[in-house]
Amino acid sequence: MMVFTCTDHDGHWPVGVASVVIAVSEDQARKLLDAELTRRGLRPGGYTLERMSLIEPRAVVLCDGDY
Repeated sequence: MMVFTCTDHDGHWPVGVASVVIAVSEDQARKLLDAELTRRGLRPGGYTLERMSLIEPRAVVLCDGDY
């Protein structure tokens, strides 16, 4: 399994968004995220996925409110 993050998909309000997707491939991750966005009434696609390394322990802040 792979872990992907996304901080630029569609959102309901003009504030930051952040999602984590766990999938076997980037293609599957996009399909899963598109389905969840659609389920929530948001526009699918048009976003960037970033694959996270699982080799070393670390903390990743996806959205800290600093705009």
